[in-house]
Amino acid sequence: MPRGTTTQVNTDNAENMENTEHQVPFEVTITEHNPERGVLATADVKVGNMMTIRNVKIKEDDYGLTVTMPRTKMPHTEQYKDSVYFADKSMKQQFDQAVEKAYQDNILTPVLDVDEPEEDMDMEEAPGMSMGM
Repeated sequence: MPRGTTTQVNTDNAENMENTEHQVPFEVTITEHNPERGVLATADVKVGNMMTIRNVKIKEDDYGLTVTMPRTKMPHTEQYKDSVYFADKSMKQQFDQAVEKAYQDNILTPVLDVDEPEEDMDMEEAPGMSMGM
């Protein structure tokens, strides 16, 4: 009997969670650009103050950017399965949006940083050229 009661309480909690929109803070760090063929970048995602998910992959396909979770190779079937997954679809969507936004922001930032050092290099080369003439 206690088992049924416990199950009922868990079911009620799950229903309440679905009806309430939860916002969990995701802190995304892009760790690597183009680490392997077909992957644009990898990221580490800190989920609230609870855990960090490493090696989240950002890929591009026919539908745009796709966020994939880290995968584990199953020993007996030789197939891969997600190591981490969300029970709630809206949480997965929030997660994907946070990772995609961090990736887009990260792409724009390095372009500005790369242009600045090139200007400095041009200034350093100019005096060396005049000395040789």
